[in-house]
Amino acid sequence: MIEYKIGGPLKQLTAVEKTRALADFLSTRLVRALEGNDAVELHYLLATLDDYHGYLWRYYQHIEKTQAARREDASD
Repeated sequence: MIEYKIGGPLKQLTAVEKTRALADFLSTRLVRALEGNDAVELHYLLATLDDYHGYLWRYYQHIEKTQAARREDASD
């Protein structure tokens, strides 16, 4: 299983790695926690999902800002 790592730099490679790790994570640990009604594990996994959501949101804002600057430069 690929290990999901909290945080990381706002780079495309990191975003792709985190997405692959999350897919593996969802298909293994999250399913097991749900099937086993494991509240402690589910709490941890929800925190991991929250980190992924926050990271992807920050990554989106980063690329949007970068692309907006390029669009502005192209229109000049």
